[in-house]
Amino acid sequence: MGKMIKKEKISSQEKLYRILGIVMFIYTLGIAGAGAAIFPKMTKNEDTKLAVLMSVLFFVYFVFAALQAVMAFRFYKATDKAAGVGHGIVLTGVTIVNIVNLKFFLVLMFVGLGRDDTAKKLIGDTTASEYIQNLSGTWTALLVGMVAVMLLGILCVVRLVSGMDKK
Repeated sequence: MGKMIKKEKISSQEKLYRILGIVMFIYTLGIAGAGAAIFPKMTKNEDTKLAVLMSVLFFVYFVFAALQAVMAFRFYKATDKAAGVGHGIVLTGVTIVNIVNLKFFLVLMFVGLGRDDTAKKLIGDTTASEYIQNLSGTWTALLVGMVAVMLLGILCVVRLVSGMDKK
């Protein structure tokens, strides 16, 4: 008779992290799609409501990424699985990228709320078009971070599915 291989049970801390990782994956897909749809309309029509909406969507993403990084490290602490550290490091990097992009979304929100003077103070002496042209690197980093979050979400799905008891 062959040996039976026992499947390792998923701890509650890991399960919570993985479920939130899937939710964040779905939210990231949604915000990426919303950005692709909203930004062209917003810039073409100078729609202030869309500017505020896009800013709020980003702020939620920002907080979610930071929370998910903490959850990854808590999952590691509870289970001593290296995946928690790896995910935590990636999500910390995503949070740092989000901090770099925070200024743009604050400017966008202030413009959307009609607080152009506050937005101008954040931009400084550069014109709005120069400011936006200088953001290409941070936008690229934001997209790479979103792709990383999506990959982590896929890994969360795989781990949850593989850890489920099959009866």
